[in-house]
Amino acid sequence: MITDTFSNLMELLTALHEISPNRFFSMLRDAANVDEFYNAALALGYAANSKELRDTYEEQVHSLSEDIRREVATLNSFFRIKLFPSSPSQKQSWENFVSRDLGGRYAFRDDGSLEISLLDAKLNDSVLHVKRVWSHVSSFGGSQTDFKIKLDADQVAELRTRLAEVRRVRSGAVLPP
Repeated sequence: MITDTFSNLMELLTALHEISPNRFFSMLRDAANVDEFYNAALALGYAANSKELRDTYEEQVHSLSEDIRREVATLNSFFRIKLFPSSPSQKQSWENFVSRDLGGRYAFRDDGSLEISLLDAKLNDSVLHVKRVWSHVSSFGGSQTDFKIKLDADQVAELRTRLAEVRRVRSGAVLPP
């Protein structure tokens, strides 16, 4: 369950903080909700792969950073989804709607997909309203955007399931102390 990942991540971060105090400990500890926790975890995951946390010769820091990166990857797989156009006409339609928003300029990934945040998306019938995407040029927190795309029946079914899982976590998750 994803709440186990929240706890695992906090345990790893606590262990890291005891060895090498860092700003992420208070960010995750003080998160008021799942969205804040995830956003702080994104920053932590980025730092765990950069000099900010790894700029040490301490073997244990490097090991904990790797474990943190894996836990953040688990969070990403839960809170993000990659959508692939099901046809050339759907791809063209998506490109048309995405290009209308300045933040959508680089929305498509190299493989032709849109990787979106499930925390920042809404589904209304078969129309998906996207507020955050990840592309090959985005920062660790993704790019804010605002566009709507039409989905086919299979895409709608998958998205409904995934969005329902996120809603359940948002409403029932107890964040680690």
